[in-house]
Amino acid sequence: MPRKTIRICTGLLFAIAFTAQAEQFDYPETNPFMATVAGTPNELKVPVPDEVDVQQGDLAVRVLPDRKLPPALSNYRDLHFRVAWHDEPAPLIFLIAGTGSGYDSSRMDYLKRLFWQAGMHVIVLSSPTNHDFIAAASNSGMPGMGAEDARDLHTAMSMALDKAQDEKGFEVTEYRLAGFSLGALNAAFVAELDTHLGQFNFSKVLLLNPPVDLYASVGRLDDLSYTRIPGVSDNDSFYEHIFQKLSRHFAQRGNSDIQANLFYEIQNSPEALSDPELAMLVGAVFRFSAADLSFMSDLINHGGRYVPADKELKVSTSLTPYLRRALFCDFSCYINTQLWPAWEALNAGRTIDEMAYETSLRSLQAFLHDSPNIAAVSNADDLILTQNDYRFLADTFGERAYLYPHGGHGGNLDYPQVAERYMDFLQGDAQ
Repeated sequence: MPRKTIRICTGLLFAIAFTAQAEQFDYPETNPFMATVAGTPNELKVPVPDEVDVQQGDLAVRVLPDRKLPPALSNYRDLHFRVAWHDEPAPLIFLIAGTGSGYDSSRMDYLKRLFWQAGMHVIVLSSPTNHDFIAAASNSGMPGMGAEDARDLHTAMSMALDKAQDEKGFEVTEYRLAGFSLGALNAAFVAELDTHLGQFNFSKVLLLNPPVDLYASVGRLDDLSYTRIPGVSDNDSFYEHIFQKLSRHFAQRGNSDIQANLFYEIQNSPEALSDPELAMLVGAVFRFSAADLSFMSDLINHGGRYVPADKELKVSTSLTPYLRRALFCDFSCYINTQLWPAWEALNAGRTIDEMAYETSLRSLQAFLHDSPNIAAVSNADDLILTQNDYRFLADTFGERAYLYPHGGHGGNLDYPQVAERYMDFLQGDAQ
């Protein structure tokens, strides 16, 4: 299965025409795993201000005042978010993080600085699959359904905006919306919901590397964590394997400074990671996100899978033993053991395929096709897409599909040829 996944990802480069632009695409990393892990080399990124130069702050709102949480989760009663603002009136863009990520992740910080530099106020929200959002803002405590997550996000966005304007006093001229990965799927559902609610009336919506069929995409990510590597039998031995490679590299180099371009440096050394090693590294990162999601959802809903239902989690209680159990449950496990049973109970006689469709971009195809204010960015070698998914994006968005031949999953979003185009769209210079 993992080998098949690798062949599919790399084969997309040749199976599908480069539809986004006719000029040569110069992004340097053609290995989708390397692009996903390391992104764009520092010297080639679109420059953005340093964090200290951005007028910003972290705030929090109480979205679900009646939610009861164990003392160990007391820090998650309020939903935290980040706001960057200007003193003069400006458009505001909401930014939704990707799978399992928080509002303060490095990718969100980069995009925040990019948008702020372009003259926008920015409010950054965690993914609905992040532990803080599940605890503080998810009504069901069980994220993964597009429409439900959109309602939770829309409420959180409204409350975050009110809080930010009360605290910082900035003026908004129009509203925009962007999301990365799962956050892009979330953004599509939020945009559709807002057409009924009429609250934000988003002037532009940007979907950065969205999954098309979410449940199929997370299945492909699950497969990566099972990639076969000689001498590696489980996750513990994998981390030891990678640690030994890093140790040998640092020993040969003569120091242990970790630079931003560490992966590019390693890949040009005798300790270069193979495609299976890079694939498993990506899979391992997503496995931790899946464990976080599965554990928190089970805890909020008193499922008893990881923590006995009658167990009191005090502030002093270590959650590590329970989280270790959750590591055995990947995204597909979460869908099958928690999300599907809960959905089926409310939708008797319907199938899991119908549930998957309702949470896919395919269910929004007509809306996305007919909305000139929505654009999508993706790559032919994105790890979460198939050839049919890629064609769906091209067919649905037409000229608003900014599709590139390589870049992995979001690896080229900070590359000038990519970033300048989607920034032109957000600023209104491209349709």
